[in-house]
Amino acid sequence: MRAIVLDRPGSYRVATVPDPAPGEGEVIVKVDCCGICGTDLHILAGEFPPTPYPITPGHEFAGQVLACGPGIANGLAEGDRVAVDPSLYCGWCRRCRAGRGNLCENWAAIGDTVDGAFAEFVAVPAVNAHQIGRASCRERV
Repeated sequence: MRAIVLDRPGSYRVATVPDPAPGEGEVIVKVDCCGICGTDLHILAGEFPPTPYPITPGHEFAGQVLACGPGIANGLAEGDRVAVDPSLYCGWCRRCRAGRGNLCENWAAIGDTVDGAFAEFVAVPAVNAHQIGRASCRERV
């Protein structure tokens, strides 16, 4: 698949990278749209310290579920339209256990600390993919 890869701050390219495969509890999203925000500009400039390079950015995105891995518990199915919450919370730190995932001590994010949606496809935890409606037969062409 094609993806934008930032090799280092200020250096990006369109590259051919391996297609992602869904792991346990993950779905593959075919990216339909991805926004660009200030964080992306900071990542490009090397001004977002948690970002490792190389990385495929893109954290504000929506698309369609292309494939589901084992252990999907939220009812997603292939073809579902989804918007994705990019935040990855550990679920076990004291803040996560207190219901404050937004303050996770081990926070990560799709497109900020792991490869994101400036690509044709991206693997995401199914719990981060929120259904926004099913496409009609005509829209699935």
